[in-house]
Amino acid sequence: MKSASQPNQFRFHNLGVGDIQLGRKPGHIPGMLPFNLYTGKHHFTVAPHASLYHVFNRPIKCMIEQKDNGIAMSHLFAGVNENGFINRIFIYPDQPGFQLATRLSHLYGEPAAQNNWVTDSDTEITLQTSNALLQTVIAFRFLYDMTALKEYEVHVV
Repeated sequence: MKSASQPNQFRFHNLGVGDIQLGRKPGHIPGMLPFNLYTGKHHFTVAPHASLYHVFNRPIKCMIEQKDNGIAMSHLFAGVNENGFINRIFIYPDQPGFQLATRLSHLYGEPAAQNNWVTDSDTEITLQTSNALLQTVIAFRFLYDMTALKEYEVHVV
């Protein structure tokens, strides 16, 4: 049994990380909490609407490669579509860098564009970095879900 301070460890795959996957209902995932109940919600703005988001509310480490100690994540948000299924996942590593683009390429192959991978599962994984905020975001969506791409956004306030 894990102690409260020990982070959950998940492995990256084509649909997200661990049980937090595109196409799943967040209410079926232990640790997922509606955004409106999240105590840190005032630090973020979400679009299109806060009621469409859930937060993983436990410490988390995500592993990319086989022999990986994991990367500590500060935040994980899951957007849901009108049917309640996860259609967008946003993951914020604690520390930017860690050669994430190279490490993600080891898992997902060569990027289709800079820091943008398309998988055999028709998913798109993007790595977004902001030098101004020293912030990194890894995002997942189904390739054909243009609503998830254009309307679902998370920003740090």
